[in-house]
Amino acid sequence: MNIKSENGFSYIDVMIALVILMFGILAMLAAISWSVVQASGHEQQLLAKQIATSTLESIMAVKETDPTRLGWSAVGNIGSNPDPATGVAQGIFAVGFQPVRLDAGPDQVIGTADDTGATVSQLRRRIVITDVCDPDRPSPVICSPAGNSPVRIRTVQVTVTYNVGGLQRQEVVQTVLTDYAVVN
Repeated sequence: MNIKSENGFSYIDVMIALVILMFGILAMLAAISWSVVQASGHEQQLLAKQIATSTLESIMAVKETDPTRLGWSAVGNIGSNPDPATGVAQGIFAVGFQPVRLDAGPDQVIGTADDTGATVSQLRRRIVITDVCDPDRPSPVICSPAGNSPVRIRTVQVTVTYNVGGLQRQEVVQTVLTDYAVVN
C-alpha cells in the first residue's frame, strides 16, 4: 500500500507566522503614530514661533509710535518705567505667562492687558522687558547715582509655550531695543 504523506503547514508554523506579522504591523502603526505626533509638533512650533515674532514686532512698533500716545516710555512690563516727573509707571506689557488672545484690544498692541477675543488653545505667552545699563550713558534709576540720563537700552524676551504629545515645549525670541536719537 502506497500512502502519500501530506506535507503542509502545522498550526505552530501558522501561529509563528502570525506573531511575526503582528510585530511588523505594530511597528508600522507605532511609526505612523510617531510621525503624526511629530507633524503636529512642527505645526505647533511654527505657530508658537509666529506668535512670538509677531509680539516682538508689536513691541518694536510701540517704540516707534507717537510719544504722546505710547512711545519708548511704554516699552516695559506693567509697573515698570516710572515717569521721572510723576513717578507713575508707564510700561504696558503684561507680566508673567498669559493666554494668547486673537485680538490686540483697544490699544491695538499685542501682549497688553486689554487684549480681547478667544484664546489660542494650549498657548501661553510671557514678555520680559529689562532695562540695560549703558556704560557711556548710565540710567537714573539703576546705574547713575546722579540721575542725569534716561534708560536708552532694553532687552526684550518673548516666550511662547505649547504642548506636543503631553510634553510642554517653548519658543523664545529676544532682541535689544535702543532709543538713541540720530544726530546729523
